[in-house]
Amino acid sequence: MASDFFAQFIAGEAAAATLLPSRPLDPEAWDAAAARAARRRPMQGVVEELQRQASALPASAARTAAIASLGRPGTTCIVTGQQVGIFLGPLYTLHKAATAVARARWLGERTGRPCIPVFWLQTEDHDWAEVAHFDGCVRGNWISGRLPAESSAQARVSLAHRQLPPEIDVQLATVSRALAPLPHGTEVAALLARHYVAGRSPGTAFAGVLAELFADEGLVLLDPRTPIMAARAAPLVRFALEERDAIGVLLEERSAELVRRGFHAQVPARADASLAFFHPAGLEGPRFRPDRDGDGFCTPLGRVSLAEMCTRLADDPLSFSTSALLRPLVQDTLLPTAGYLGGPAECAYFAQLPPLYKLAGVELPMIGARARFRVVDPWTARVLERLRLSPEDTDQPVHALAARLHAWPEWMDGSLRERLLGPIARELEALRPDAAGLDPKLARNVEKTKAHVARGVDRFIGRLQRAVLASSGEGTGALEALNQVTAALHPGGRPQERVHGFWAIAAEVGPRTLVSSLVAAAASLSPDVRTVRP
Repeated sequence: MASDFFAQFIAGEAAAATLLPSRPLDPEAWDAAAARAARRRPMQGVVEELQRQASALPASAARTAAIASLGRPGTTCIVTGQQVGIFLGPLYTLHKAATAVARARWLGERTGRPCIPVFWLQTEDHDWAEVAHFDGCVRGNWISGRLPAESSAQARVSLAHRQLPPEIDVQLATVSRALAPLPHGTEVAALLARHYVAGRSPGTAFAGVLAELFADEGLVLLDPRTPIMAARAAPLVRFALEERDAIGVLLEERSAELVRRGFHAQVPARADASLAFFHPAGLEGPRFRPDRDGDGFCTPLGRVSLAEMCTRLADDPLSFSTSALLRPLVQDTLLPTAGYLGGPAECAYFAQLPPLYKLAGVELPMIGARARFRVVDPWTARVLERLRLSPEDTDQPVHALAARLHAWPEWMDGSLRERLLGPIARELEALRPDAAGLDPKLARNVEKTKAHVARGVDRFIGRLQRAVLASSGEGTGALEALNQVTAALHPGGRPQERVHGFWAIAAEVGPRTLVSSLVAAAASLSPDVRTVRP
């Protein structure tokens, strides 16, 4: 079984620390990273492009000042980023932005050098299915929606060049109805409606909402899918094309080293695939990874030589875009990045990158964890108090908490879950080596399957408990209340931050209160999940 790279990285254990030489819990390591970054300047034209992009966002004096500061010597950045999900996607979008703000403030105060928070909008991505849905929990009731699937003509087109379909109005109406009874529901619904407009790109809508929420904090938003940013990224894209063979070797060697140390490569990298995406039909067309083919590339246009690709790049930089493993190098070339903040998976894929940074001659910034929160709104807090539970209790399965509420039959004792789940889990573990031998990605599928089966078992036990209560003539009110708070804080057995959007909590406490609470709670370097009560 693969080890948890993130846990070992945060703990500073040697196996992980020698692969990714950051010390994210050491303040002095952050000071040193800021000192290194302060020697660099933003690439020429980047500050002016950020000012241009900011002019299209809701006004913010703090953001204007931050961008102006970036143009002066010695200013550094704390960078984070995320895919541009509908209604901002899961809560961790706000957690990332809040952590970037808090870390930039903290580092600026420690070092005496200005440090600004930057949010990189992942508009180059093309995964519509991953971003075109939303979930939330309004006072225990699950609210969700999904936009229509993309057509074949839209497949693989970067999100910057997609448009929100007319159905976005239907989903806005769904959310607005759910939020209407809440203290700030009308305010939050209006915020979403101002930006999520049919015909507008998902990136523009996402940026507008995030800009309004963090206007007072001076969060700078960067969209890489513009002519100026693409032109500035072109040297790194050319590097990815010209050094394709060396990059392939380095990534293969790094993946093997990760496996030798008990980890796995977070981002599977094919030895014959480029780190740059190619848009054969131009900026608004679909993008593809060009596979290496001798001294050229295999593309939807047929075989294209390296010289032809480089000419196309020079003439039309927007005919190319970055992959997950190339984007960080572009980011840290364009900006004086002191630190990048990501979740556990992002920190893990940075372990693949130090050899590429060295090859490209780019300085690796500090890599740190975004803050992880469990946000408890006032309604949920009141229900927890009535049940005599803490927010942390909801990390346990519902059936385990329900044991406090009722005397269950002997056959439903604490061993029921293990009796149902244990044999399946053991068989999956026994299959893991053979499955991984066929395809390394199947090892991760074992974990996903175990988690999926566990969620199904937990749901089944919950239904058994409700049936027992119903047959005994007892009310199910306490059990339903327990299900409601679990849905709010640990939905489907998953962390709240990975499922629910910000809008339901903001409608309870107000957007300004929510953002301020998250920024204050993100001041600590701790990677532990913290409970926030806005």
